[in-house]
Amino acid sequence: METFSEFDQQGTAPQRNFSDILSHGFNNYFKVIWWAILLCLIFIIISSVISAIATSVIGYDQAEMQEVMKDAIESKDFGSLPAKMFEVRGYSASNAISYIVSLLLYPVFVGFLYILQKGNLQKTVNFSDLFIGFRQNTLQIILFGLLSGIAMGISMMLCFFPVFFVAPLFALGLPIVFFENTTAVEGIKKSINIATKNYGTLLGVSLVSFIIAIAGVFFCGIGLLASFPFMFAAMYSAYCAFCGTPRQIN
Repeated sequence: METFSEFDQQGTAPQRNFSDILSHGFNNYFKVIWWAILLCLIFIIISSVISAIATSVIGYDQAEMQEVMKDAIESKDFGSLPAKMFEVRGYSASNAISYIVSLLLYPVFVGFLYILQKGNLQKTVNFSDLFIGFRQNTLQIILFGLLSGIAMGISMMLCFFPVFFVAPLFALGLPIVFFENTTAVEGIKKSINIATKNYGTLLGVSLVSFIIAIAGVFFCGIGLLASFPFMFAAMYSAYCAFCGTPRQIN
């Protein structure tokens, strides 16, 4: 497949500082916000349908899970809740299936990066653009999602907070893998190399974009459809700041 690694002066690229990256991210995001909402709806619908079919096949006992949750609330014994949840028939397999489905759908987020690129270059966006991740470097994109997910998962198990300090190291990995058509490992290495030299800036961008992303919870959860994808807008703007704006491939 073609690479986006040749850069030109089309579009805009923010300066390498916290405020400029976020400002660029906001301006670009609002150009394509309806595509962001559509992306979330597609992801939720497809993953929910596949997971529902799979869990019904494996025999996940939702009634038993409800009883476990009810007992934990009544007894206020939340410490033993995780262990009891994994004892529910089909729960472990259901979680595994949901994770695999999410991983296989991970390339749709690359589609949003591509749409952000088109928005930045003031190009017309097409519905098929959402699925470019399934045509461009797909295996490496999924592998990046797996490796970064493992790293984040391990850091979350260490009292949760370390994940915020690990996140900046992977912040540029996905756009590097996609726009530069690299392997997942090469993308991670380059992202870590850039992050270690600009850690404070990327840490600030990661924290603020995460707060904005989850802010939709306070709007009955529906707001997540519009707020969650902002993380990718901030990611794209940070990539433009540190790596340059990739040229548009027609």
